[in-house]
Amino acid sequence: MRWVNGAALILAAVMPFILPEAYLYIFGLAYIFAVMVISWDLMVGYTGQVNLGHTTFVGLGAYVAALLQTPLRTGIAMHPAVSIIAGGAAASAVGLAIGIITLRLRGYYFALVTAILPLVFMQTVFIWRELFGGEEGFAVENTLFTTTLEKYYFSLVVLVVSFILMKKIVDSRIGLRFMAVRDSEELAESLGINTTRYKVLAFVLTSFFAGIAGAMVVNYRFTVSPELYGVPLMLLIILSAVLGGLGTLYGPLIGAMVIYLAKNWWLGDIIRTFSLPINDEIVLYAILIAVGILMPEGLYHEIKERWVKSNKQ
Repeated sequence: MRWVNGAALILAAVMPFILPEAYLYIFGLAYIFAVMVISWDLMVGYTGQVNLGHTTFVGLGAYVAALLQTPLRTGIAMHPAVSIIAGGAAASAVGLAIGIITLRLRGYYFALVTAILPLVFMQTVFIWRELFGGEEGFAVENTLFTTTLEKYYFSLVVLVVSFILMKKIVDSRIGLRFMAVRDSEELAESLGINTTRYKVLAFVLTSFFAGIAGAMVVNYRFTVSPELYGVPLMLLIILSAVLGGLGTLYGPLIGAMVIYLAKNWWLGDIIRTFSLPINDEIVLYAILIAVGILMPEGLYHEIKERWVKSNKQ
């Protein structure tokens, strides 16, 4: 696995010397999207708690960072690097408050509560439109990047650092407790594990990384808008994680790259070339159905299983 990781990093590092700037821009956004997806997997794949409101924290991180970097709206001119951390911290703080209240619920009740969260927070954008910019959002004045190359490499660094930190977490004793909660909450409690505490911890961690990703989007696109709270983004996150394989981090990373590049690059070109009477979302959800039937555990598990079988032969 190490040589695969190394090869992937080398390829990502030399990508600017291979691809045109327009495609490089898309790859940078794909790295940020990958942080959203693997952070969702940290909660859902490792604790088994279905969080349908992950975009709540993406949007929170984005708007906090945008406001801290736009003096005309808040009178604050924070350095963009600090505002990105602040976006993650704000998202994790809200995640802590919500998690303490909601993670005592079990089964589908938690999923239902989290599904409502993005809609609630999105309404604040419309109600306080003077501050948040309403439906159109607003442009950010003070941003971290000036060139596409800077955006690309910084996004790559954020992805690599985020992945390493989350991998360290899931490989630690904390990760073992997360998986104990996922496998059997009752058995975990009988072993003395405070399941509510570890579910809340997972929720705070996943919220932090989602907030970082949201703040990165703001500094990448120079604008913030309510779409970062939206259901379509949440569906793409779920699709990517399920396609890649839950509870692996590697799988959702692969799924995120495949889905984002397909939606924003490959599928559009194919549909236009062949004048197909469909849109990219129909194709993506057809892929999800096919994977669910043919590879229910996701791409990563399927690739790993085939690799093990080939080595035994």
